[in-house]
Amino acid sequence: MLALPGSGNTPATPVRPARPGELRIWVASPEQPRPCLLADLVSRVAERHHLRASVSQPAPPRWDTLNVHPAEESASPPEPLDVAVAAAGEPAGSPAHRIEPGEVRPPVPYLAGVDPLALRLALLQHPYRTGFTLGRDDLAAADTLLTHWRGLMQHWALSPSRPMCAEHVSDFLGALDDDLDTPSALTALRELAADEELADGSRFEAFAYLDRFLGLDLARDVGR
Repeated sequence: MLALPGSGNTPATPVRPARPGELRIWVASPEQPRPCLLADLVSRVAERHHLRASVSQPAPPRWDTLNVHPAEESASPPEPLDVAVAAAGEPAGSPAHRIEPGEVRPPVPYLAGVDPLALRLALLQHPYRTGFTLGRDDLAAADTLLTHWRGLMQHWALSPSRPMCAEHVSDFLGALDDDLDTPSALTALRELAADEELADGSRFEAFAYLDRFLGLDLARDVGR
């Protein structure tokens, strides 16, 4: 089960929606990509746990190039509210769980010359509470890694399908359930890619499945 910090920055506890089967999420600062990405990540993980997630925010959506699911524009947070993505001290209704993203400098990085999803990957490489400076070298490295993984998917797709490796998949999903530990999830993905004992078809199926949570379009170039 997905565990997130409680309101008031208390330790992570299992998410139990106020309305059965429905998870309501509020993004306080949708003009920045990191909060919107975090809400999208919560939505994707929640859906694995058979919850219908909805996201609302006080401004129109603008990060569709980052594969962020559409959000509803609303003047105020819904009540009851399950999860709020808001910086420390930022008003965000009365959520049962509150995610406080660290500051990224610059808040909206310059993306010319790189795949926009390189920004998504670069943000996922850091714990969401951690503030950091995102430079052009960081974006270029993320862009290179995206290209590498997509190339692997093209190669693996030529082999017969095989069942996913339960251990690597469990490590990945367990990391996301544990307070959205995306760096550990990406480590599990790297270990999966490097596991030469696995059939290529198994690695392809696992990458394709796990990308449902990462949203990086890793199979985009398959068949080209």
